[in-house]
Amino acid sequence: MAPYIATVMSWQDPAPVTYVEPFAGGAGVALRLLVDGEVEKVRINDLNPGIAAFWRTMFGDPVGFVRRIETDPVDMKAWHAHREVYLNPSDANDETLGFATFFLNRCNRSGILTARPIGGLDQSGKWLIDARFNREGLADRVRKLGDFADRVIITELDAVAMLAGVSNDEEESFAYIDPPYLVQGDQLYMNGLSMEDHERFAKALGELECRWLLTYDADTRITEDLYSGYRCLEFDIRHNAHKHHLGKEFAVFSPDLVVPDDTVVVSGLGRWIRA
Repeated sequence: MAPYIATVMSWQDPAPVTYVEPFAGGAGVALRLLVDGEVEKVRINDLNPGIAAFWRTMFGDPVGFVRRIETDPVDMKAWHAHREVYLNPSDANDETLGFATFFLNRCNRSGILTARPIGGLDQSGKWLIDARFNREGLADRVRKLGDFADRVIITELDAVAMLAGVSNDEEESFAYIDPPYLVQGDQLYMNGLSMEDHERFAKALGELECRWLLTYDADTRITEDLYSGYRCLEFDIRHNAHKHHLGKEFAVFSPDLVVPDDTVVVSGLGRWIRA
């Protein structure tokens, strides 16, 4: 999504300088835009305690985080210990919880924090627990991202509360919102949303002053109920969780977001459901 979002932001006048992501997770888009110089500042938010602790620790003490990447054991004993920390976040400090979350993301199947380890509990699979734990490459990424620490704001808030805090600088901010899926969301996220939560969030977006782009799984409740009055685009996306497959998602655009129709049709970025 990062190249497309960078393009969308370039169409705006004035161009936004702050990128906001209320359901950040791995924050891949935020980091890509920051490293590429597309934005001056990013605001990363996630209500999941482990994810928030990871970002606070990684940007707050990149040297210490790198040290743990380079030296901590990667085996089933460590997996059980980190999983226990992740499932009981209130008992751990940021460093312990943040690294546990990072460890599970790198060592679990498809990076899903609540999944089983690569290779299974008995480590009898073709690939084992350390298959995605490339110490040198991961340490290098953390070092490079640590250089951007003073341009990153991290919060651990309900998404509605987080967005309420950016409404006063609407001319400068752009929000990309990627909530937990309506379908199977509880299988992928520790903090899935109920339908009432999705409705509450849709109401909050209707009152948001900054420009935004929203992506969801392709479900008719998006176009018929939650965002029935908004422009909506259907696009193809490759999913890697559980099974590799090409799926469909919806993109919903805020009323004041400039999106030239011809760029969508000619470039094949997607298909308008409602323009």
